[in-house]
Amino acid sequence: MTEDYKRELSDIVTQLGYECVNVAIRTDNGRLKLQILIDTLGGITAGDCELVSGHVSKYLDEHTDLPALDKGRYYLEVSSPGIERPLFTANDYERFTGREARLRLSESIAGRKTFTGVIRGMMDNVIQLECEDGMKHIPFANVKGGNLVYRYNAKQGRKGKKCVSDENL
Repeated sequence: MTEDYKRELSDIVTQLGYECVNVAIRTDNGRLKLQILIDTLGGITAGDCELVSGHVSKYLDEHTDLPALDKGRYYLEVSSPGIERPLFTANDYERFTGREARLRLSESIAGRKTFTGVIRGMMDNVIQLECEDGMKHIPFANVKGGNLVYRYNAKQGRKGKKCVSDENL
């Protein structure tokens, strides 16, 4: 799928009043899946997903020339990014400063490819991640994937180093 089509689908989501977290084509049990992750302050409901799905489906029906969608042999999934929201862009890491995240790297740093800690910011495209064993400086270009971390303790409610909260969503 070209960046132009991703941008157009993202624009549809934005015009409906939602944040478009990601647009991707994935393979699921041998079938193509067009996955659109949406978010909004206060969270996403099934009705929100249904609304976006209807608008995107209409667009896709009108644009049958989309590369990589194999002449209609795909399905559309519109959903929330979930409580352990994936982090895709450098802006995501900046936006969620103060939140706990897990990063998976392409190249190891100090013999490790996975780090979990509190995002302390971005400087020169380098993520400042405060881990239990000290501050790590991880080049964004080395990040293969990342997501927020959610911790729950039934007695204390949310627990952890400034884990998931709604204040930055």
